[in-house]
Amino acid sequence: MSMNYTRLLQAARPSQPDGDLLRASEQDRARVVQSAPVRRLQQKTQVFPLDVKASVRSRLTHSLEVQQVSRQLSLALLQQAPHLQPWMMPWLNLLEMAALLHDVGNPPFGHFGESVIREWLHQHLDSYFQVAVSTDPSLRWQQQLRPDLLAFDGNAQSLRLVHSLQQLDLTCSLLASLIKVPRGIDEGLRGSEGPGFFCSERGLIHQLRSTLGLMPGVRMPLVYLLEVADDLCYCIADLEDAVDRGLLAQTTLVQQLRATDVDPDYLQPLLDAACHSGEGFFAVFRQRLTDDVIAVAVTTYLENEAAILNGQFNTTLLDEQAPAVALLSRLRRLAREQIFRSREIEALELEGCAAICGVLDRYGRLLMLSRSEFTRLLTEGTGSALLQRLVRRLSRRHIDAYHRALAESDTDADEWEWYLRVRLLIDYVSGMTDTYVQAEYRLLLGC
Repeated sequence: MSMNYTRLLQAARPSQPDGDLLRASEQDRARVVQSAPVRRLQQKTQVFPLDVKASVRSRLTHSLEVQQVSRQLSLALLQQAPHLQPWMMPWLNLLEMAALLHDVGNPPFGHFGESVIREWLHQHLDSYFQVAVSTDPSLRWQQQLRPDLLAFDGNAQSLRLVHSLQQLDLTCSLLASLIKVPRGIDEGLRGSEGPGFFCSERGLIHQLRSTLGLMPGVRMPLVYLLEVADDLCYCIADLEDAVDRGLLAQTTLVQQLRATDVDPDYLQPLLDAACHSGEGFFAVFRQRLTDDVIAVAVTTYLENEAAILNGQFNTTLLDEQAPAVALLSRLRRLAREQIFRSREIEALELEGCAAICGVLDRYGRLLMLSRSEFTRLLTEGTGSALLQRLVRRLSRRHIDAYHRALAESDTDADEWEWYLRVRLLIDYVSGMTDTYVQAEYRLLLGC
């Protein structure tokens, strides 16, 4: 089944079937910009520790940069695609707000925090299930719910956060643009992919696919553009922040780039212009590389537009043969080698691991209760003094989402309740900022 822009770009929301697209996308914009998850990004680490100088990037500043590059990319594409221009303003609104939201589901300490949460779940999930759930695990638990919990992913958490927890009621077009991997845990994930959505949002996915005409496993076209913008921003920004913090000398970076196998006819003029510019090395380097990568992405999109709309395009918009894209790949490798293995970053990650695991260990006691014990703890406040205090610290918004999901479920199985209880704990911890999870850890330790 072929998709078309008229159906993909529409004003429908999960709560409302129709409306004016431009007005709906402007409402999306207001709801996103004013939302708490976006505000919390200012206290989440991008790569380097947040400091009082605020000179390095947080998740918020990174997302703002992705938003801007998404806008540049969209304008370049729309300029060469007259058939898309009737959707210009809604298109810009949708892609810019998807950019602003793309990292809101990331836990404290970013991708490292994701891996910490996954490892903690692998260590404790089965033993806690045996204690809390009296029945033998069903086939659904073994094949769907358990793997879904073990595959915690920040991108899938972003969709859950804005829809199930914050209830922003965004347009279906914007929600679909947040799903980087258009498959759930039981829909044939590839390699090391994480799921694009959790079982808890399965009903929403059915609605999005039905409303927008998206087949299972097929991306919203705007996701390809968002992926390019995100890739561009973090590859350059991580190295710029490393130079800013003195972890990498600019001269060393230039020497290492000159030693790569990127086409010298492309690379040398770019580096010479950046090194001799009065605007500063990274200002010129970023601008020129961004323009060149955008040109590649726009060309690839237009050449493959039919395949993208037919759901048959299974790669990125960045052609590795293009010199600008090859350079971007080398930047990514340098960041991995020069930054992520530095003592400063690894020390930050060790602190984050201790804090996240410590908080999960303490709140994990709530997962060892039976369903009836947990229900009484929530509704009557009965239980041990420690558990009463722990449950009162949980976010009311997260508890409400737990109750809603139970009420709307078509099953009363205890394992489904426990699945939602684990989601409740993950929601609470993954929604913390870096500083908050460290403060909560110190509080629980009594120090």
